[in-house]
Amino acid sequence: MAADSSAPSSPADATPPDSSVPSPELQRLWFALERRAWSYLTIVPAQPGGPALEAATAILEAGAPYAYSQKIHLQDATGITPGDATRLVVQLRERIAQGERVVVVLDSLLTHPASLPLALASDGVLLCVGLGDTEFSAARKTMEYVGAERFVGSVIFPKAKKKKAKAAQDKKKKP
Repeated sequence: MAADSSAPSSPADATPPDSSVPSPELQRLWFALERRAWSYLTIVPAQPGGPALEAATAILEAGAPYAYSQKIHLQDATGITPGDATRLVVQLRERIAQGERVVVVLDSLLTHPASLPLALASDGVLLCVGLGDTEFSAARKTMEYVGAERFVGSVIFPKAKKKKAKAAQDKKKKP
């Protein structure tokens, strides 16, 4: 299963979304994830600097209207140390035992292997790919570290705009 957050492909999907209703793409992503029962989902970027936090935020936005009374907790586990990873897994399992669902944002496993225990303890992993930014070999290596069978899909984000390039462009416009 692959979930895609790219722009709508048909005019029927191009209607402007109500600000309180997630976009059709995000709703489809939510339901694609729901096909696989999960209480603990990790989001891992295919390579360093990938938009994992953006993906997690999008999932929470999409799931809010459908989660009913169940609370979904977002855990930013970027920068976690090896010792803290095990403790965090225990804390997350306690939340799940209390009826919550958790979405955990990880660092790239290529540069931060301390995140791996969190991915391995989860019900599923969503691979986050930056279109035009992610090398195929990085995505493949990330999948090897976790195990391809643990992945519930992938989400693709448009190429990240370079902040420095924009700042330089804005500076040129000023007299």
